[in-house]
Amino acid sequence: MKHVVIVALLAFVLSSYSSKAQGPAQLQHENRVYLNDGNTYVQKSLPLYLKFSTSPTGQNYDLKSKATPKYADPMYLDTEGINYVRSKWAVDPATGKTVSPQQEVLYELYADGLAPITSIKFSGAPRYASSKVFYGKGLQVDLTAKDGVSGVEKIHYALNATSWTDYASSLQVNSENEYNLYYYTHDNVGNAEVSKSRNFVVDHTAPSSSITINGIKFGENILSPSTTFSLSSTDQLSGVRATYYDFDGNSRRNYGGKISTSGLKDGQHTVNYWSVDNVKNEATKQSLSFYLDLIAPVSEASINGDFCQKNYKFVSPRTNISIAATDNKAGVKNIYYRIDGGERSIYANNFKIPEVTGVHTIKYDANDNVDNLSGNKYLTVFMDNRAPETGIKYAKSQFFARDTLFVTSKTNVSLFARDGESGVTKTEYGVDGGAMTAYSEFTLPTEGYHSINFKSTDCVNNAEQVKTSNCYVDNTAPKIYYNFSIEPIGSKKKNGKNVMIYPNYSRLYLGATDDHVGTERILYSMNGEPLADYSSPQTLDVSELNRFKNKKFYEVKVVSRDKLGNESEMMIEFYIGRQDD
Repeated sequence: MKHVVIVALLAFVLSSYSSKAQGPAQLQHENRVYLNDGNTYVQKSLPLYLKFSTSPTGQNYDLKSKATPKYADPMYLDTEGINYVRSKWAVDPATGKTVSPQQEVLYELYADGLAPITSIKFSGAPRYASSKVFYGKGLQVDLTAKDGVSGVEKIHYALNATSWTDYASSLQVNSENEYNLYYYTHDNVGNAEVSKSRNFVVDHTAPSSSITINGIKFGENILSPSTTFSLSSTDQLSGVRATYYDFDGNSRRNYGGKISTSGLKDGQHTVNYWSVDNVKNEATKQSLSFYLDLIAPVSEASINGDFCQKNYKFVSPRTNISIAATDNKAGVKNIYYRIDGGERSIYANNFKIPEVTGVHTIKYDANDNVDNLSGNKYLTVFMDNRAPETGIKYAKSQFFARDTLFVTSKTNVSLFARDGESGVTKTEYGVDGGAMTAYSEFTLPTEGYHSINFKSTDCVNNAEQVKTSNCYVDNTAPKIYYNFSIEPIGSKKKNGKNVMIYPNYSRLYLGATDDHVGTERILYSMNGEPLADYSSPQTLDVSELNRFKNKKFYEVKVVSRDKLGNESEMMIEFYIGRQDD
């Protein structure tokens, strides 16, 4: 018995890709065929020449196409991924006859014309990006690649180098320097991605800081209440991220300008200061000792108007802030405040918070008539100047057509509101222009068009503009129609009523119409049988079956449902046979 073997001869070509980045010239990778785990992967641009033999080691014959010679000699795989060389019907090698049931013979070929994609991950070190990307200590670089068909063969990289190295494991970059990293991947059939590059700087050096005393100084660093300190910091690479200070080793403070001595007790003190750069290189603390001479007033800020205490003190654009101060001896001279680190102002009247959504910090203090300055105090509030957003959701059943949402009186309508700031406190709705009422899940019982108005209010009384949603309530089921393929040939009594008689070659046709959303299904049951689809890809309908061969009475129950689940029912009674049965 002869066996037919189809052989695909693949012509190999070379391809090379020039990197768009300024790095080493990209290596050349041959377009080829790759065999793995019983699969054959072909670089998609390669031509295929088909041959066959009548025995495993016999002579090869060229397989030519008369029907499509332009596209067959050679042919090219058209689809990324799996392709098939196929024979229409399988033949049993033992009998030489077509296999039953009939099935195709398939030879799988996988076409791969897409290059892999390489991903890079920097980890283990702090990162900062400005005009350049900076990393701190402990930097590790990992390269990973994915390929959708033939799989990744190799990842290549060059780190401050003029030649490529095969990537094998994580790169540990432990020296302070500026680096250029180039990388790319090729797959098992020669597809190579265009090389990519990353430029970054490794910074291991902490910033340096210095301190200046501003104001009254006497003797060995004895300071008055009005004396302040200034800090300056420099960093040669990633730049200064933050400068910190503390008094007497207490809580750390962010340096944002002049450092006031307010809040400290009368007596000997030490100010400590240091800086951290943008990749978390932290300098060693430096210190300055001084003696502070003061007795300071006491001040307090209050919130007036819209206010809601949650995880923040939420306020609205209608809220204002007042500050009061008392002094035990000389009397209060001035109260000062700053908003969000802005300009220091003298408090005269209640003031509002800037109408910028988010956290705002009020820093305030007071001095008495001999210039003893109180310690800094802070009030942090969250400006909520945004109204909530409310949405509407219709549960089952629903159907959208002709720019209209159709529902039934059983469809639950729910509202959902969200507020990213102080939170929703009230959601209201009204139907068809009616009065707004507190929301709970509801339905629309009356058939026809309806409009629903709704809105929400948040914890600081920001109210949403009223929104409107429109829908149509459809509770009407489809109308059922039926016809026989022939006129009745008589009638017969059954339980006191006339039942039409039809010959046994009659066919019954069913139909249904719906005014709004259309008929979804028609089901029927004959003489108490389970309901079945009148017409579906899996079943023959009653009009296609010779169901009426027996001489007897028939009862056909018909059920029709529209796309909302509204259901109607009809019973059809008739007799199959002759008048004289």
